[in-house]
Amino acid sequence: MRESLYELLNLQEVDKEIDALIQSQEDYPDEISSLKKELASAKNQLDEKKDRSQELEKNRRALERDLETITADLKKHQDRLYEVKTNKEYDALQHEIESLQSRIEEHETAIIETIESSEDLQTKLDEDKALFKATEKERKSRIKELSTQLNSVEENVKGWEKKRKGLEGKIEQRPLSMYNRIRRVVRGGVAVVQVKKGACGGCFRELAPQRRMEVRRSDQVIRCEACGRMMVWKEEVAA
Repeated sequence: MRESLYELLNLQEVDKEIDALIQSQEDYPDEISSLKKELASAKNQLDEKKDRSQELEKNRRALERDLETITADLKKHQDRLYEVKTNKEYDALQHEIESLQSRIEEHETAIIETIESSEDLQTKLDEDKALFKATEKERKSRIKELSTQLNSVEENVKGWEKKRKGLEGKIEQRPLSMYNRIRRVVRGGVAVVQVKKGACGGCFRELAPQRRMEVRRSDQVIRCEACGRMMVWKEEVAA
């Protein structure tokens, strides 16, 4: 019985590997999807900044064209000052000139503000491009790694299952059947644990002296009264 109990510990480690691989078939696609969404979101934010930069440049050019038109119109009005013959015409023309000058100042201010906004945005855009490039490289590398691992999961599971069958042949039928039953119902599938410092290695409940002696003899299957797991005594960790 002692050797069967020891082999159950080895079987437990194999089952942990199999469980982790099977779980990865759910976790890896989720992580891959999350990474792809993260990249798509970052790309969209970068594109939005690019669009905003282009819009600012478009607005600047439109303002400059309007400024040229207003400046030319101002010159025409100023030239007409020498042609008017009455004070009323002069005053009306002067009022239009002042209005055009005011519009020129507004456009010049708007152009300066647009240029400053564009420069600030371009600086941030350059920083974001560099950050996105580094992030994209890192995330794509992780996606490739996960995809490769995902593609090899089934083959790895087969390898561990082959090793499991080899271990099953070394274990007596009764403890093996009990182990398989317990694995289906306990948290994490951990059905067999070592006694550590006089306590169950699963729930850490201290064992009564008589119970410790029964586990130590290793001549029968002893289960923890608290968590129901099978307990194994190994001198190097049990004391």
